[in-house]
Amino acid sequence: MCRIIAISNQKGGVGKTTTTINIGTSLAKLGKKVLLVDLDPQGNCTRALGIDKFNKSISDVLVSDSNIKRVIKKTVMNGCDVIPSDLSLALIDSSKLNNPEPHFILRNALKNIEGKYDFILIDCPPSLGFLNKNALAAAHKVLIPVQCEFFALEGVTQILATIRNIKNEWNPQIEILGFIISMYDSRNRLSVEIASELRSQFKDYVFVTVIPRNISIPESQAKGIPTLLFRPNSVGSVMYIQAARELLDRERIK
Repeated sequence: MCRIIAISNQKGGVGKTTTTINIGTSLAKLGKKVLLVDLDPQGNCTRALGIDKFNKSISDVLVSDSNIKRVIKKTVMNGCDVIPSDLSLALIDSSKLNNPEPHFILRNALKNIEGKYDFILIDCPPSLGFLNKNALAAAHKVLIPVQCEFFALEGVTQILATIRNIKNEWNPQIEILGFIISMYDSRNRLSVEIASELRSQFKDYVFVTVIPRNISIPESQAKGIPTLLFRPNSVGSVMYIQAARELLDRERIK
């Protein structure tokens, strides 16, 4: 069974794209077939995987009902594909779409390819709107990256409220997979306090694996190469592999 996981947090700059790329490529490294869906108009997930030329994007799937199979692009990471995004995604006006159920467009499209993948990870934009609602309406689980900074818990409160609303209105099966702490610095007192507070409030929902700040991660994204291929022995690569293993344990997948 394919697991569809939305990587979501309405707060920007918390590591959603970084989490999507590195968890996705780590799962592929562990032998799973993975599709990443770039649902952010900035297209950072697309570019960080070295994809800069494509004729169709996720916009064509949402707006003109393009065959989703023809939009998928292979990445340099064996076993990991991506559906690219660009700024045209920001121009979509859901009120003008010729679709009676605009918030289910992505879910319906993914049904056509679920059989090809073990995991579909959706990189969500940092806002609550048409795109985020489509992702959450399609997802089985939500993985919430949390950066250890002053307003981190405020962002968590917002995304939890959104998930409750989506569960009540469109997707009663959606569940929280967990929170993953990103950009952690054990030398920073605030990092330690935020991580402790998160574990105190949400207990087992917080991943044991913590992702530290590591220069290899942004450097690899700038070069359009997954960190696992750029510097496979870096602390960033090692911890994301560990996080992917923990995800498989949580999903009870061998």
